Amino acid sequence: MDIHLHTSANSVDSKQWKSVGKELNPFLSFSFKQALEKNHTENIKHLYYVVDDKNNKVIGYAQQFNLGGRKISSYQKRNKVNRGLVSFLLGLLRLNVVVIGNGLITNVNNISADRIENKNEFVKGLLKKIRLTSCVNKFIIPDHFFTHLDIANPEDEFPKLIKVEIEEDMQLPLSGEWKSFEDYTNSLKKKYRSRLRGVMKKSEDINIIQLTKEDLIQYENEIQTLFENVKKNSSFGTLTFNSRVFKDFIPLDCPKSKVYGLFLDKKLVGFSSELMANNNLYSYFIGLDYKYNQEYRLYERILNESIKHGIESRSNRIIFGRTAAEFKSNVGAVPMKSYIYIYLHNPLLRWVLRPLLNAIKPKKWTQRHPFKA
Repeated sequence: MDIHLHTSANSVDSKQWKSVGKELNPFLSFSFKQALEKNHTENIKHLYYVVDDKNNKVIGYAQQFNLGGRKISSYQKRNKVNRGLVSFLLGLLRLNVVVIGNGLITNVNNISADRIENKNEFVKGLLKKIRLTSCVNKFIIPDHFFTHLDIANPEDEFPKLIKVEIEEDMQLPLSGEWKSFEDYTNSLKKKYRSRLRGVMKKSEDINIIQLTKEDLIQYENEIQTLFENVKKNSSFGTLTFNSRVFKDFIPLDCPKSKVYGLFLDKKLVGFSSELMANNNLYSYFIGLDYKYNQEYRLYERILNESIKHGIESRSNRIIFGRTAAEFKSNVGAVPMKSYIYIYLHNPLLRWVLRPLLNAIKPKKWTQRHPFKA
């Protein structure tokens, strides 16, 4: 099996990429990856792999970057994992890692395999190819990579992998009975319905506008600052998202991107972004000015607006992502268990870190049940 690895979209044959990746996956579209790469060049290398022969047809995307051990240590503290000296030493490390996927949009698949003769051989060959070409021996592999390959129990197939549970992906299935936001509102229990209406009342002075490409250029510094405000509260942000990418996402047909600005007296106090693909609405990157968040209930208003847009677009579900799980369950989002698999080529490092990584669990939270029985 001949795996071709590219370290830039410029060296990829776009026609081959499109012909091999016949499966409809907007997040693997060549134009989407080009926009992502163009706007994210600091502390990140973009990797593209292609297998194109008689028995194998595969394309995929990965990212290489430096992961500071302090970020892992911080994640442990937030999730009440304490390993003393090991945690301290881990905090001093600076790890060069490869994510077999997208470290910025973590819960979407980044492989399209039309045909694979030997899946086990492919996975081992891909890791070896990247390890030798990019001089990296630490890998993070999301569960959906193996799901796409129909490998049900990766740790059984590849015993050197370390399975780690991460924050749940919060999703809201949209009922076919909801023809309007009012229908959704009426499906809530009284307590949550009153809360929603309170949010709308508190935020009635907020003017929400869909931003054009010109608007995104005009407010690009403010948008990045608002995003950084939210990122500071994130438990485990691995990469810095460059919000300037939105102006390159906007012209794309699929995934379709929209960005909304939240204005108070002509001041931008928040923003939200949405991606539409495969009849799902992905509500991902947002930004807030926390000076106004509590008084005007900005975050809750963003959640409500996403639900409204999802219903209006007749989406199947809204993908809210991994943060603020309990808060999102107030609007009906439910958790989807998520895992990553870590491969450390060095057996000594693997032996040292396995018990630490196995101990990491998502922070416990109380799931709300806002809908009527």
